Amino acid sequence: MERQRSADLFPSDRPVPASQLIGRDVDVANVAAALAAGTSLVVAGARRTGKTSVCEAALVHLERDGLYTIGVDLFRIPTAAQLAETLVAKTIANRPALKRLVHAARRAGRRAGEVAERSLRIAVQTEFGEEVEIAFRPGLAERDPARYLEYALELPNRIARADGRHAVVFFDEFQEVANPRRPYGHPDEITKKMRAIFQRSDECSFLFAGSVEHLLRDLFAPSQRAFSQFGSFYELHPIAVDDWLEGLGSRFAADGCTVRAGALERIVELGEGHPRATMLVAQQTHLTSVMLGTREIDLTLVQQGYDAALEGDRPVNEQSVEHIRQLHRLALVVARRIAAGDPPHAGLNASESYRAVKTLHDAGFVDHAGQRRWKVVNPLLARFLRELEPLG
Repeated sequence: MERQRSADLFPSDRPVPASQLIGRDVDVANVAAALAAGTSLVVAGARRTGKTSVCEAALVHLERDGLYTIGVDLFRIPTAAQLAETLVAKTIANRPALKRLVHAARRAGRRAGEVAERSLRIAVQTEFGEEVEIAFRPGLAERDPARYLEYALELPNRIARADGRHAVVFFDEFQEVANPRRPYGHPDEITKKMRAIFQRSDECSFLFAGSVEHLLRDLFAPSQRAFSQFGSFYELHPIAVDDWLEGLGSRFAADGCTVRAGALERIVELGEGHPRATMLVAQQTHLTSVMLGTREIDLTLVQQGYDAALEGDRPVNEQSVEHIRQLHRLALVVARRIAAGDPPHAGLNASESYRAVKTLHDAGFVDHAGQRRWKVVNPLLARFLRELEPLG
């Protein structure tokens, strides 16, 4: 029997499709229910912990229930003009005929007018204004980005009201609006404009996610911020060990693998329940089984998979160490202590060491593990830090 691809069974470096999520049923249901009820949510946390996967799964759930959904990833959208085009295209794509029209226009590029169904486009312009043309003519929004972006932000509510549907708008990596590069304009101005439009959008709910937690909280928590008290923060639940065992076991079984006693438990232990790390160890374990021509998953194979995961992540972990070095003069010392489970501040200048911990937390490298306790978020990076050099 032909073997299944390891990266398909155990995806680790892309959002996981809704059908492949492990242990996230409650989170998906909670997020979907809140959005369907008209509540806006903010999902913040470190990268590779499943935020985007949960949010996208919730959108799939809502779309099946007949709601309109619009999702944009701000990491992938470098300018206000492109954000406007993307928002408009994804908004009107909730109507199947317009989705086909947008697709045809995009394929034709700037000559879209020669292939698009003109009568349908004219009808859409009559209903929603001439600005909707930016969905069919790439580059048009560059003529007046501020005008077209304002139009794009208002459009989800207009089309939802026109069609008698509720719409959910999802902004992934929303902290990009406050990026020092100012991709969409001055942060204060764009967030004020967004807040003014969103609070009038009575047929819409909004979902915001971000991987730089302190930036996202700074956008929504302080009273002086435009988004203060707009949306409730939602924290993802840890994935239970039993859910991991059931989910991973079913993936190995799908490839006809026999899992020996303790192997799944060891994968979860090595990954420390971290979504990306656990999936990567499972993926590399499966890949090792393919390379060795065996379908028997035992503790020896898991160790080989774990070693392969560590080696594969070495370049990224080396970059992370260099990033940590640049954060603060004590950041690497403190990070290595946290990785080793040692007191991070012992023998160091208190104010400086506490500042180092804060910079590590703000950068997403460490997180709270209880009262006055910290942990390195990525267990594979923690192992790399522990083995980097002897602790002083």
